Formats: sequence, C-alpha cells, structure tokens
Amino acid sequence: MKIELGYGAGTQTATIPDEYSAALLLPREGGAAEDEETLLKNALENPLGAPRLRDIARPGEKVAVVTSDITRPVPSARILPFVLDELYAAGVAPADITVVFGLGTHRAQTEEERRRLAGERAAREVRLMDSDPEDCVRLGFTRRGTPVDVFRAVAEADRRVCLGNVEFHWFAGYSGGGKAIMPGVSSREAVRHNHSLMASPDACAGRLEGNPLREDIEEAAAICGVDFIVNVVLDAHKRIVGAAAGDMVAAHRAACRALDALYAAPIDALADVVIVSQGGAPK
Repeated sequence: MKIELGYGAGTQTATIPDEYSAALLLPREGGAAEDEETLLKNALENPLGAPRLRDIARPGEKVAVVTSDITRPVPSARILPFVLDELYAAGVAPADITVVFGLGTHRAQTEEERRRLAGERAAREVRLMDSDPEDCVRLGFTRRGTPVDVFRAVAEADRRVCLGNVEFHWFAGYSGGGKAIMPGVSSREAVRHNHSLMASPDACAGRLEGNPLREDIEEAAAICGVDFIVNVVLDAHKRIVGAAAGDMVAAHRAACRALDALYAAPIDALADVVIVSQGGAPK
C-alpha cells in the first residue's frame, strides 16, 4: 500500500508492507462550527479541572510556556496570543515569560524557525528559546524508574503552561498533554528510559488507561508540575477544530474525545494497525 504524506513544504510517498494491516484514518468533513478564535477563547475562559490561567499566575512569577518544536504541527502562533492575554491579565510581566520549544532529542532550531513558530507578536513581547537536553535538573524518578530530568528554565519556573495538539500516537496513545514535559523538555537518558516502555503491547495507539508509557509520561509531568495546558485538535488542513484547556489530564482527555469524534469509526487500542493521519507523517 502506497500513501502520499505531507512532509515539510512537500510530500513523500510511504510504502506499507503487505504483511501489515493498514488503516488510513480520515477525519469527518466539517468539524467544529466555531472559528478558531471562538474555540480558543471558550477553552481558556472555561478550563477543565482548574481555575482560569489568569487566576493561577501571580505578578512577579516566572512563567515557562512549553510548546512543540518544528517537527510537530502545534499551531503555537495562533494559541500564544490567547495565553499571553491571560498571563498579562494576571499581572505577569512580558519579561517574566519564556516560550520554550521542547526539542526532546531533536536538533536545535534557527532563530527564524522559532519566530515563525511563535508568531510575530510573541516574538516581539517575550523570550523564545529551545530546550537543551544537556541542561536539565533532576527532580526525581517515576515508579518505573524513569529519571525526571527537566530543562532548567522549565524546572526553575514558578509556573508551567504546556501547549500541544492531540492526534493518534503510535505508542503514547495520543499526543499532547504531559508529552510537552516528557519527552519535550527532558534529558536524553529520560527519553530513552521512557521510550523503552513502547515494547509493551499496551503501549499503542488510541490507548490511554493501562498504557505504561503514557502513565510514565503523566507521572513524570506531575512530578515536574504542570499548572495549565492548552491542547487543540486539528483537521486535515491543520485548522483548529477543537480546543481544551485546564488540568493536564482532564483537558487532555477532553481533547482526545474531540479527536475521536472527528473520525468515522471509534479508535480503541489499534495495536496491530499502521496508523496514518491524512497530511502528516506516520504516527
């Protein structure tokens, strides 16, 4: 089976071997009735399992806003203005806000890439930086022995806000949520240990409960501490068609349900299926 996938500004063709079962997951037509601005405003004004961000942050606090690097489709430039408005309403000064791009173990980004990802407003108003897997603070260990090594600027912040998009993920069940911390801003050792859990048959697409790798991610993120998340769901054209904000787990689960609703069939632990989302790389 040959599938054409979006890759950077172009496309590449992937060949799925015949011995695998392959499912091309296509989202339903339409999606949310609201526009992106309405979806994001509603999510931030009505957070799940947490107060509004403006009621969490305090003047004088250092805030790290963690988002994805260039390898992920998180529309940071469209989300950040709403997050910044909430932080400013809390009295947080622009000089106390840092947007951190979680590289995991990926290459460093160029200044132009960071500005493009963050958008011109955020680039003008707050500090932008990549995470560094070699400059981490060890905060402890998960029950499965994964070191909780977090990039210093995130670990030492007073508040941590995590952005992400939710899509099906090969071994973490779904992307988003605590993945901004683990592996996003973690050390190489931490990423290797966490990712070794993908060998479990329960570490598969569409599974959250009982997925050891997802549970390890969320335990590590909880040890670090995440004050607020904003997760979005994108359609095949990378438009925001769903958004949830608030508690790291509650908001993430709501975004996962919104993603499931986009697809024609329910997704339930697709362990034996190669999953390809339209317009993106294999998950």
